[in-house]
Amino acid sequence: MTTPTSTPTSSAEPLALSFRDVTVHLPRANDELQILHGVSFEVPAGQVVALAGESGSGKSTAMLGAMRLLPWGARIGGSIIAGDKDVAQMTKAELREFRSRKARVILQDPWSSLHPMHSIGSQLIESARSGDPKLSKADARVLAAETLARVGIPDAESRLKSYPHQMSGGQLQRVVIAMALVAKPSLLLCDEPTTALDVTTQAQILELLRELNREMGLTIIIATHDLDVIAGIADRLVVMYAGAVVEQGPVAEVMSNPQHPYTWALLQTAPEHNSGARLRTIEGRPPALDKLPAGCSFAPRCDFAADECRTHRPQLTALDPTGDRMTACLRVQDAHTVADPFDTDPILEASAQR
Repeated sequence: MTTPTSTPTSSAEPLALSFRDVTVHLPRANDELQILHGVSFEVPAGQVVALAGESGSGKSTAMLGAMRLLPWGARIGGSIIAGDKDVAQMTKAELREFRSRKARVILQDPWSSLHPMHSIGSQLIESARSGDPKLSKADARVLAAETLARVGIPDAESRLKSYPHQMSGGQLQRVVIAMALVAKPSLLLCDEPTTALDVTTQAQILELLRELNREMGLTIIIATHDLDVIAGIADRLVVMYAGAVVEQGPVAEVMSNPQHPYTWALLQTAPEHNSGARLRTIEGRPPALDKLPAGCSFAPRCDFAADECRTHRPQLTALDPTGDRMTACLRVQDAHTVADPFDTDPILEASAQR
């Protein structure tokens, strides 16, 4: 086993974004509340990376932190590297350039991104020209119609005249995706983009995002609480709990062979991973962020916790020489130091029974 580290081994692939020991503190009446605790992961260019975890895990904070869209007074520590610049240290001019031309964000509620009193066309045109100020209004309108058609809106030219209230939730989410694409960004950050949609529309939006990734080379980060929604779209999976990364690696490997009890528990709650068996629930609730346990934050809810888990906080540690698979679980890390690492380990046994 490699020695513990808080940062992943550097990828040989070019990176679109790199989180390095990132912390986030939010102000309160008399002190600060720490939301993120040393979050580290990498987003290879051209890939889809999913951030997964329950509500309050920190995934949305990490994503919005990458755009410097956190609440007023938020304090970011560590580094969020985009290209050769640290987002946390960007000047106002650099941040404006980054947000307008390089990265765009899609929120779970499309209404929060659209002005109800402005037509779809006017908002798309404005977004296109923010990405390229030299673009004429006429050319921006052509680009807006083409992009609207690209995301699956029929009769796109006439739809430019529509207003948000005249479209369905699924159509609005497509419009929001189009608003991001007309600026021709290289990075798209999606915060729970399918939460408010029905199952069929969810699948359509996710397939659209995957198509955009494949055809345009668009790098996508998607935050979700549902592992099933990213099974067929993501290349890498980063699992978060109580403001920290607890496991990460290639999505197929993490979902087929989870190396953290929390990831395993999340999979047990997903219908597609239980083959008709009765769904399990994760007992208890995530800890309050200002009252984290002394040891592993998941220990109070963990079926496999030992005494050391309640007193020692695990660090995110590479489980192979490449650093491709990482976990923050003392029991799994200890198991990797013996000749037959999972011979009696209940995490692997339970996973193998699925």
